[in-house]
Amino acid sequence: MPIESQRMGKVRDRLVVGVFVFVLTLVLGGGAGVLMFNGFKQKVEETARRDANVIGTSVARALALQFEKAARFGIPLKLLPGVEAYLSDTMAQTPGITRIVLRGPDGREARFAIGPSPGGETVSVPIQVDTIQVGQVDVTTAPATLSTALAASHIPLALAVLACSAIAGVAGAFFAGSALARSRLRLATVLARNADGELDSGPGGARLGQGAIARAYRATSTGVHRVADKWLALQAYAEELLAVDFEGALRADVERIRREAMPRNPSSSAKVGRGS
Repeated sequence: MPIESQRMGKVRDRLVVGVFVFVLTLVLGGGAGVLMFNGFKQKVEETARRDANVIGTSVARALALQFEKAARFGIPLKLLPGVEAYLSDTMAQTPGITRIVLRGPDGREARFAIGPSPGGETVSVPIQVDTIQVGQVDVTTAPATLSTALAASHIPLALAVLACSAIAGVAGAFFAGSALARSRLRLATVLARNADGELDSGPGGARLGQGAIARAYRATSTGVHRVADKWLALQAYAEELLAVDFEGALRADVERIRREAMPRNPSSSAKVGRGS
């Protein structure tokens, strides 16, 4: 087989195996990554929602206690000075809080602080003085603000899967691809030798394994053994003819037939014919 053809075949086998391994790893790794990412994201969002709810409840209770102290002195909630600034500072310093509303005894909004993010769940705590409700504090939480960084993590994950797939493809091309190229080259050499009249059954059965090349080897080995058996039978028949040809009239024709039918490597052919 020409060297250039062997080189091109080796490159083709490496490329095919490398692309196959790359695509397979990309599909399986990407699918597994998406499933794991979605599961992890769901858990994080659930934890963030629960934590935001706990934070909102704690803030609402703390504010309600402070406004209860003011209400005990008879100061109406609408007349308390600096409430909006205080609520805005509290919201800015507390993660996950998007809105704080101070309501009067009639349920109307008295003071409020609203953040830029849309709200989610709202926690309400009453303001009571001697079991009489004089107001209410509403704290709205947005758990998504606690997991914003996670939303952009799919890009590094995709890049990691792509990089691992590329590494797997290169490794597959150099290892599995090279092994495939060597097997194909060995099979082509075996077939060429048999076509030229040199019987070669290929590697032993224990080394073949499975796959298309292994099946081709087995078929070649079976054919080689059949040819070797037929040649041994022809050899034995020729010996019988020569044994009864006392005048030697058939010897020339028998020898010519034996030379034409005999493989180029008779010793190895006899070895194959014996089943080695």
